[in-house]
Amino acid sequence: MINSSSFNLDECSLSNDLWPDFINKIGFSKAKLAIRQSLDLQRMQGSNLTIPVLFLDTCGTALVDANAVKTYIGFSYLDPGMVLIFSSKTKAIQLLREN
Repeated sequence: MINSSSFNLDECSLSNDLWPDFINKIGFSKAKLAIRQSLDLQRMQGSNLTIPVLFLDTCGTALVDANAVKTYIGFSYLDPGMVLIFSSKTKAIQLLREN
């Protein structure tokens, strides 16, 4: 995995509104597809040390260090089907679990 850019979790706030706002913006089908693509990236190129992040502003996806996310959010364990969503406009993150 190449570390091409970074974002600082310390600058982010936790939110419960990112996912519903994203669905309202692009629709449920497209939002679900974006999550699926993030999970596909994790399955193809990730490991148990990474978690996929979906950048809501661009629908881009990347892999980030799972330990950093666990430390910031306060979880001791992240499920394999989890995706972190990030909004650069609001500097907010939300953790989603695949159903």
